[in-house]
Amino acid sequence: MEEAQLDLVEERIELERGTTGLGFNIKGGRDQPHVPRDSGIFVTKIRDDGAAAKDGSLQKGDKILEINDKDVRNVPHQDAVNEFVSAGEAVTLVVQHGAEDLLRERYERSVKAKEANAPSSSYRKWIALASIGVATVGVIYFIVKHRKH
Repeated sequence: MEEAQLDLVEERIELERGTTGLGFNIKGGRDQPHVPRDSGIFVTKIRDDGAAAKDGSLQKGDKILEINDKDVRNVPHQDAVNEFVSAGEAVTLVVQHGAEDLLRERYERSVKAKEANAPSSSYRKWIALASIGVATVGVIYFIVKHRKH
């Protein structure tokens, strides 16, 4: 899967798990992409009572690049979950803020550009009819040229 390069600033965030946990949900991974053409892990929800909400740095739509110095840019979803489970009380994340929105926007622009450059259905129909016409003329020419007088 293609890994999109982003021009976003990376931030290092340190969270203490505490009694309420880290307090956020993730989606994504190499085996179940959350964003088209990207195998990253993305924050999809910040729970009000967790460490992430209390800290305020992590946001919905952030792409998680590292968990305690472990690169998670191209891992299966369960590997990222396992990293969080085994991370201990102090969890250090490296993230790109707003990556999900930017990646989705870039994907939509690329789809629209492809659609704009693709031949329209009326153009394709015209080409098909012209091809049939040329073939028909060829058959008629062959019949006229080879018929016996």
